[in-house]
Amino acid sequence: MMFYITNKFFIRSLFALNILLLCSFSGFSQFRVKGKITDEKGESLVGVNVMVKNTSAGTLSGIDGGYSIEVSDNQSVIVFSYVGYGSKEIGVNGMSEINVVLNESAELLDEIVVIGYGSQRKSDLTGVVSSIKSEDLQKVASANITQALQGKIAGVQVVSGSGRPGEAPIVRIRGTGTLNGASPIYVVDGLILDNIDFLNATDIASMEVLKDASAAAIYGTRGANGVIIITTRKGSKNTKAQIRFNAWQGVQQPAKLLSLANASEYGLLVNELSNRLVFPNPGSLGQGTDWQNEIYRNAAFSSYNLQVSGGSDQMTYSISGDAFLQDGIIKSSYFNRYSLRINNTYQLASFVKIGHNISFVQSAANREPGGIVFNAYAADPTALAVDADGNFGNTSTLSNVSNPAAQLKYNAYNRSNGQQMAGNAFIDVNPLKNLTLKSSIGFNSFSNKSKSFEPQFFVNDKQQNPESRLFVGNSQSSDWQWENTAVFQKDFKQHRLTLLTGYTVQSRQGEFMGGSRNRLIGDTEDFYYLNAGDAQTATNYQGANTPERYESYLFRSNYAFKDKYLLTVSLRRDGSSKFGSEKRGGNFPSLAFAWRAKEESFLKNVQALSNLKFRASWGILGNDKIPTGAAIPTVTNNLSAVFGPDEALIFGASLVTLANPFLQWEQSRSLNGGFDIGFLDNRLTAEVDVYHRLTTKILVPVPIPDYVGSAGNPYVNAADVVNKGLDVTLNFQNKEGKLNYKLSVLGSFLDNNVISLGSTGNALRDVVINGDFATLTQPGYPIGSFFGYKVAGIYQNAEDIKKYPNNNPVKPGDLRFEDINADGIINAKDRTWLGSPIPTFNYGFNLELSYSGFDFNADFNGVYGNKILNAKKMFRGFGIPNFETSFLNRWNKDNLSTTDPRITNGGYPNFVVSDHFLEDGSFFRLRTLGLGYTLADSLVKKLGIRLLRIYGTANNLFTWTKYSGYTPEVGSENVLQVGIDRGIYPLSKTLVFGIQCNF
Repeated sequence: MMFYITNKFFIRSLFALNILLLCSFSGFSQFRVKGKITDEKGESLVGVNVMVKNTSAGTLSGIDGGYSIEVSDNQSVIVFSYVGYGSKEIGVNGMSEINVVLNESAELLDEIVVIGYGSQRKSDLTGVVSSIKSEDLQKVASANITQALQGKIAGVQVVSGSGRPGEAPIVRIRGTGTLNGASPIYVVDGLILDNIDFLNATDIASMEVLKDASAAAIYGTRGANGVIIITTRKGSKNTKAQIRFNAWQGVQQPAKLLSLANASEYGLLVNELSNRLVFPNPGSLGQGTDWQNEIYRNAAFSSYNLQVSGGSDQMTYSISGDAFLQDGIIKSSYFNRYSLRINNTYQLASFVKIGHNISFVQSAANREPGGIVFNAYAADPTALAVDADGNFGNTSTLSNVSNPAAQLKYNAYNRSNGQQMAGNAFIDVNPLKNLTLKSSIGFNSFSNKSKSFEPQFFVNDKQQNPESRLFVGNSQSSDWQWENTAVFQKDFKQHRLTLLTGYTVQSRQGEFMGGSRNRLIGDTEDFYYLNAGDAQTATNYQGANTPERYESYLFRSNYAFKDKYLLTVSLRRDGSSKFGSEKRGGNFPSLAFAWRAKEESFLKNVQALSNLKFRASWGILGNDKIPTGAAIPTVTNNLSAVFGPDEALIFGASLVTLANPFLQWEQSRSLNGGFDIGFLDNRLTAEVDVYHRLTTKILVPVPIPDYVGSAGNPYVNAADVVNKGLDVTLNFQNKEGKLNYKLSVLGSFLDNNVISLGSTGNALRDVVINGDFATLTQPGYPIGSFFGYKVAGIYQNAEDIKKYPNNNPVKPGDLRFEDINADGIINAKDRTWLGSPIPTFNYGFNLELSYSGFDFNADFNGVYGNKILNAKKMFRGFGIPNFETSFLNRWNKDNLSTTDPRITNGGYPNFVVSDHFLEDGSFFRLRTLGLGYTLADSLVKKLGIRLLRIYGTANNLFTWTKYSGYTPEVGSENVLQVGIDRGIYPLSKTLVFGIQCNF
C-alpha cells in the first residue's frame, strides 16, 4: 500500500501540534482528594465514576472502592455516579479525604439530552428523543460512527450496504417516507450536514436521534427523515490538562463465503447444459481454482486517537488527533483517514463567550477493480488464475468474465484523496440574567481528487487494453450557514418557561471537472498525469451542482406547570431555492403535550412505580432531498448541427428539460403517542411509542408527449406514502454484590404503504434484470416492492405441460408459474406482488456486565419480514458462468426435483424475475462481543495514570439467516432499488485488541 507524502506530513504535524498545545498549557493550583466508596451495606463499589463537576477530570474507583482525584480548589464539587445507584455531589471545602455511601437507585429523569438548538432534562421531553452513549459508539470498529446505531435505538434501521472500507451505511428512521432521498440530516455542534463520514467515535460526547415531529420540526423542511444530533467533546474550566489515549489494532475477514461449484461440478453442469461432452471427464478436474480465495484476504486495520482537554477561568480547550487505517478484505482496496479537531471557548467578559469547533480531515482510499466481486462469483473454476509461466488463465472462453487475478494486477489503481474542513465559530452573549443570545457561522468545505490508471495489457481477446489510459477527476463543494438565536428562560413559582427564536441562512454549491488521456509515456506512478499522455486522445468534462440557498425563521416554546404538565409548541418557516418560483416558502408547525402522571397525588406514594409519563405530539415536517434541478429548466450544450452552404458544424445548445414552477416541499404529517414508565427506582423502564406518518406531495416524474421535446419527464407533487409503526424499548439494570448488569431489549414494527401516485396512477418500475423490471411501486403496496411470477412447481413431464397453463415453449424440468388471472395462459399479466424489501420488524438486545474491574458486553440485532432478490444468481450473460452448489440439486431424469429447475442458461422461464430467486432476508446477528479490564487505581496512580483499560472486541461474529448470499444486509440509497443483490462487497467480521489510557 502506498502512503502519500502529504499524509505523512499531515499526521506528523497533527500529533506535533497536540504535543505543542499540551505543553503550552500550564497547570493550575490543585490538590488531591481521596476516599472510599461503599454501598448501604458497607460493601466496596468498584468502577464508580468520580468526576469533578463541570470539568472533564475524572477517574474510577478501584477494586477496594478507593479513589483518588485532583481538584482545582476548595470550591470544587465532586460527582459520584454508578449504574443502579443514585448520584451524589459533594463539595470539597478543604477536605483531603471524602468517603461516600451510595444508595441504590436508578433515577435517570434528570439526565440532560440535546435537542434542536438547545438541551432539556429528559423528564421535560414531550417529543421522542433517543440517546446513545459515547462508550457504545466506540464498541463497533468502523470508519463510520452510524454503524454503532445498529440494534441500539428503536425505530432506527442501519443497513451496511457494502463492506468496502470507509463506506457509510444506510440509515432510515421510522421507515421510508418518500420516493426520493430518505436519509436523515446530521447536526454536528449545530452544523447541518448530509453525512458524517469525517467523524470518529472518540471525539463524540453524545448522540441523540430525533424521531417524531415535535422533536424534529424545529428543522423544518429537512426534518421529515429524522434528525441525528451529535455533540463533540469539549474542555472544562479550571481543569488541568487531561490526556486520553486510545489505540486498537485488529484483523478482518469475510463474514461469509459462498458455496460455489468446484471444477468437477462445473464441468458436470456445463456438459448437462450443453448436451455434449465439453469436458470429457469432469471428475478428473478436481477442485480447480477457488476464485474467492484469489481476491479475498485477512486484512489489518487500526485506530489511534490522542485527546488533550482542560481549561482555566478564561478559556477551555479540547484538541484531538486521530488516525484510522483500514485495508479492505478485497486485495488492493483500502481507506485511511487522518483528522485533527480543535474545540475551544474563550471568556471575553462575564457575559460574553466566543468559541469554535473545527475539524480538519484528510483521507486516502483505493477502490477494488470494478465488477471483481461478481467476476469471482462467476469465473470458470477450470481456468487457472496464473499458470506456471506467469500467464493469466482465460476465464472468458466459457464463463465470459474477466480473470479476477488479472484485474488485481491491471485494474487496481483507483485512488482518491479527500480534504475536508468543517466546523463553526460562535459568540454567546448574556445581556440579561435569563436571556442568551447566540450567533454562529458554520462552514463545510470538501475537495476530492481521483485518479485511475490502466496499463496496456493482454489476457485474452475479451480482457485486454490495447493502450494505457489515465482518468483524472477533481470535485469541490462548499457549504456555509449563519445561525442567530435568542433563548429566554424563566422559573416563577410553579411555572417554567423557555422561549427560543432564531433566524438562519445557508448556502451550498459545488463543481467538478476531469479528463483522460491514452498512451502514457510510462506505466509508473511518476507518469500518472494528463500531460504524460497523447494529446490526440484527450477528453474532458466540467460541470457544477445547482446552488442551493435557504432562509429560515424558527420559534419554540417549552412550558411546564408544577413539573407535571408539559407543553411544547414550535414553528419554522423555510424558504429554499430548490423549489419552484411560485412555491419557495413553507411553514412547519408542531405541538406536543406530556403529562407526568407519577407526580399526581394519587400515584406519588406508589412505591413500586418510579415514573409514569404520557406523551402526544403532532407536526408537519418537510423533505427537500429531491432530484437536483427538478424545479429548474436545464439547457444542454454540444447539440451541434450542420448548417449553411458550407455545411459547417455549428455549436448549439437548447432547453431540453422542462421545469415546474409550482414544485414545492414534500410534507410529512406525523402523529405520535407514547408513554414512559419505570419501576423499582427505575431499575426497570419502558418506552413505548405508536406513530402514524403520512407524507404527501411526494415528487414523481409524470410522462408527457414526445412532441413536447423534453428529454425527461418533469416532476410534480403527486404521491402519498404512509408509515405506521410501534417502537418499544425495555431496560433493566441492577447490582448484586460486585456484579452490575444491564439488559436492554428493543423492537420496532413498521407498516409501509403507498397511498397514491397522483392523478396519472402510473406505477414506478425499476431495476431491469434479464429484460424484466424487478420492482414496482404502486398504491396499496410498500415502496420498491418485488414484482414477478409466482412459482407453482416444476413441469415434471409432458402431461404436466398439457395439464397446467404455460407459455410455450417450455420443457419438463422448467419452472411452472401460477395463472394469477386464471385465463389459461402464462404471460406478463400473471406477474404479481412477491414481497417487500422493507422489514416489518427490527429488533435488538444488549447486555452489559461489570465485576471487579472486568466489563463485558454483547449486542445482538436482527430484522424480519423483508425479501432479497438474489440478482447475481440470475445473471447468466452470454457464456456459462459458474454455478452455486444449490444448482447441483437441479431437476433431471435422475432427480425429479420439485424446487430447482433443470439446468438452463438464462431466459424464460427459469431466469425471469420470480419468487424462485426471492429469498427471506430476515436475520439474527451477534453484532458485538466485548471484554475489558480496568486496572485498579492503586496499581496505576503511582505512574501518573488516571485510568488504564485493556480490551478486546469482536464484530459481526455470527449471523443466522436463510439468505444464501454474502450478507442479508442489501441496501441502497435509491429507495426503489433496495434489496437487489447484484454481488456487493461482502461484510467482514472483525477482531480488535486495544488499550485506553487516561492521564
